[in-house]
Amino acid sequence: MDAVREVLLYLPGIDGTGRLLFAQPRLRSEFHVINLAYPQDCHHTYDDLVMLSAERLTPFNGVTVLAESFGGAVGMLLALQFPYRVKRLMLVNTFAWYPRRLFIDIAALVGRFFPDRPADPMWQPWRRHFIFDKEVPLEHLQEWWKQTADVPLAAMGHRCELVSRLDLRARLSHLKTPTWVLAAPNDRIVPAVAGRFLARHIPACRIWQPPLGHAALVHPHLDVANWLKGEMNGSGTF
Repeated sequence: MDAVREVLLYLPGIDGTGRLLFAQPRLRSEFHVINLAYPQDCHHTYDDLVMLSAERLTPFNGVTVLAESFGGAVGMLLALQFPYRVKRLMLVNTFAWYPRRLFIDIAALVGRFFPDRPADPMWQPWRRHFIFDKEVPLEHLQEWWKQTADVPLAAMGHRCELVSRLDLRARLSHLKTPTWVLAAPNDRIVPAVAGRFLARHIPACRIWQPPLGHAALVHPHLDVANWLKGEMNGSGTF
């Protein structure tokens, strides 16, 4: 590893692949990126994913953690349990407690019966409406579908169950790691109010609210390397 490059751990969303930084080419050249992939063929807990993250960081201390959606809780728990490992948290469209309770409770219940096979491509237009902002280019959409095409529905159903039981609200005041929260007002999956709650209750936290959708890391206007280096302001402008 190039010693001058900062180490960055990427914690993915509910897909769990760790493959969805393809729209952020600067990260590879300017950071030493570690992509965490979640188990797709067995059940796991948040604590299991925290320990898996800690194992990947064994050679390092003081890393940056970039965590989106489902992965945000993994990142916060990692910083709480191993504070010396995490220098800063960058949380993207995530939550300490999912606020749309009816939605997540139904998803958790139905998710128990999801088959152990990937989603049918026929559902892509419906999923596109919820996941992506209208400005995400076609080539990014196609790459996103390609990189997540092998994710079993059963794995995502299981992770919906984990989300339904998650509640870190009482622990946020103990999170001392400097934190940036991106809470996109156009997110149709995780409402921005969840990110604003994080910003109010994590002691060393700032919030940025750019007009993006849920899959913000594939939006053409978001340069994560720029954001990580503090070159963007907190006003929601690019």
